[in-house]
Amino acid sequence: MKKFSVIVALVLLAVAGTGYAVTCAYDNVPAATLLVPYWKVSLNGATGFPVPSGGTDTLISIVNVSVPGVIAHVTVWNKYSKAVIDFNLPLTGKDVVSFSMRDIMNGKLSPNLPQYDTSKYPVDPCGITDPGLPTVGYSPTVGFGQTQFIRFSHPDSATLGIDVITSVSQYNLGGVVDAIGPGFRTTVWNSLDESGDITTFTNSKGGNILDLDNPACAWGTTATLKDALSGYLTIDVVNYCTNFFPDQSDFYNKDAIATAGWTQSAYPDFPCTAAAPCAVTYTPNVLIGDVFYVDSATQGGNVSGDPAVAVEFDSRLVYTGTNLVPTTKTFFGKFVSATTFTQCAAETTTTTGCTSFINTYAAPFQFPGDGREPLGDRYGFRYLADQANGLQSWAIVWRSDYYQGTAVNLCAWANPGSTANKGAAGSGLYDVAHQVQVLTYDNDENLFGGIGVPPGPSGQLPGSQSPNYIFLESQRINLLTATDWNPANFKGGWVDLTLAGPGLTGATRATGLYNMGWVGVQHTAPGAFISVGHAAANLNNQFLCSPNRLNGTEVNFQQFFTPFP
Repeated sequence: MKKFSVIVALVLLAVAGTGYAVTCAYDNVPAATLLVPYWKVSLNGATGFPVPSGGTDTLISIVNVSVPGVIAHVTVWNKYSKAVIDFNLPLTGKDVVSFSMRDIMNGKLSPNLPQYDTSKYPVDPCGITDPGLPTVGYSPTVGFGQTQFIRFSHPDSATLGIDVITSVSQYNLGGVVDAIGPGFRTTVWNSLDESGDITTFTNSKGGNILDLDNPACAWGTTATLKDALSGYLTIDVVNYCTNFFPDQSDFYNKDAIATAGWTQSAYPDFPCTAAAPCAVTYTPNVLIGDVFYVDSATQGGNVSGDPAVAVEFDSRLVYTGTNLVPTTKTFFGKFVSATTFTQCAAETTTTTGCTSFINTYAAPFQFPGDGREPLGDRYGFRYLADQANGLQSWAIVWRSDYYQGTAVNLCAWANPGSTANKGAAGSGLYDVAHQVQVLTYDNDENLFGGIGVPPGPSGQLPGSQSPNYIFLESQRINLLTATDWNPANFKGGWVDLTLAGPGLTGATRATGLYNMGWVGVQHTAPGAFISVGHAAANLNNQFLCSPNRLNGTEVNFQQFFTPFP
């Protein structure tokens, strides 16, 4: 990492000596949000419940490294960044929970259920009594112990709003195996079946990019399912069980997402006094996780994995500016920014930004925005592209932005309707501002790059190439068949990939303030056990918080962050 002359914002993770982390830098540490940038499940010919075993599956594990119990809120997104389905996972202190995405698509939404004996715990850990029955009620246990998960009661509990009633953790009570149900399954599966590897960087009409039916994006439900489901996940520490999606304003304005208020002094049962001071100040940065991609049909079995992407909370990443003119770059910032001014004014005591200042409950937990660090937009990775010898690589790319100043997802861009965009150039990620810059080197520094890009030490002069784009918010790209990134047919080398065109200065919402991404790579070679996956190296060489670039000039971050003493 590039060294700064100023002291960087080095944050001590206060989880009983867990470790150190650098906010706004690329590091693998306990976090308040985990990103699973891509997942895939083979349908194996299924057109309805259940998805049979076999083919491709994605296995995910989450660990609570701290002592207090937490609620991890899992959101399943489609590849156009539209939330599709979510569920809550309670984790006791030091707990581990694992699940497969095939099981989730089959409605097994309680992967941590066996630790709860309903004869001993008649109330759901989220506080719901008799979930799904006419006698439903809300009686949460609020506290800070290992088996106490709720930091404060759901703000809508006074009226038992629908989000309260459905915000349970034990989804499979009463012998019900399928918590999704046949009525909702069509919506879920048809919103996630725009699947399969991407094979082009140049045209949105290439395979597996556009979809004909996507109920989550408000398109029809009549098209035939493709052969797999895919998307990405966010896993957030939350203050109470909720079914608010992270793309909804209530997720922030009602402080569902865990941010401030995690000192013991916030709880009546654990007061901090001079005689008995708080021994530990906690933060919501308590989750680590890992992802395994399992393909039982590839070369007798193919497994690769990587840690889940850590997205840390930092109390200094408060939302600033206004919702129309934000000045803070955070991971969920585009969704916070999307809330209308009327909504902000109705629920807050300030007109600065879209904050979460609601005076009627849980004052210690009030925080403007999400406070999650952003990710970078430039990555480097090695590749294998020797088909004759069975050497191949794939790139997993997750990316995000606020599009053309009006859209937080790609639904409008990809809409196949007769009067809709239909994935046309000039919007979404298919515009000049988001055109990716790809420099492809072989193992001897020879370069195939765009016009005007300097060659490597022993490389050829840059040649002409078609503009390159990465069209979706989450995808796996087959680098062997998507040859437009490697027209020189190099058999191996490395790629310098920038997820931004020259028009993205990062200065405003319209010029890439929320542009960010993550890149991973998977390799395979002959033999069942010669397969590996890993994160690409971040090449930004600077802090990733906003503004991470301003007219191409690095910013002195000392003006934005005051280091902890």
